[in-house]
Amino acid sequence: MPLPKVVATAAIIGILGAQSAIGSPAFPSRYGWNWPFLPYPMYAAAHARTDSLVVAELRVSECGRAMATTVMPPESLGTPLYQLPNLMIAIARAPGSDAARDAMRKVSRAVDAEFPGRYCSASAWVRTVFVADTATYALDAPMHRAAEWPIHDRGTE
Repeated sequence: MPLPKVVATAAIIGILGAQSAIGSPAFPSRYGWNWPFLPYPMYAAAHARTDSLVVAELRVSECGRAMATTVMPPESLGTPLYQLPNLMIAIARAPGSDAARDAMRKVSRAVDAEFPGRYCSASAWVRTVFVADTATYALDAPMHRAAEWPIHDRGTE
């Protein structure tokens, strides 16, 4: 094989190898199964200055210590990064709906599976962030409790 073909073949293999290494994340639990394909800006939803985003978090209270609450990140529950915020938003939108009760049961089971008997109540906290300025998203805005429920409510299962 002549030298130009060897160089071209090596370059093609190097480029394809680099793309494969980037396309196969070392930490799929951190990025999700679709990384690096979907987080690109061309696949992201467009946000106008008048749009708003809902930031949600799960807070749990230890049994016997009602005033001591802890923010529970998705990594602590072993759930995909998108799943817990989606459940919190479903709870916050309509706390009395069937979808919210189903989400509460899922969150309660996840918390109880990871920390058996440690936490007795959970709550969904949200804040609305407006996309008025792309430089700041008012991250210091206060969170508001949207719903609270007992974790060990055996009557709902």
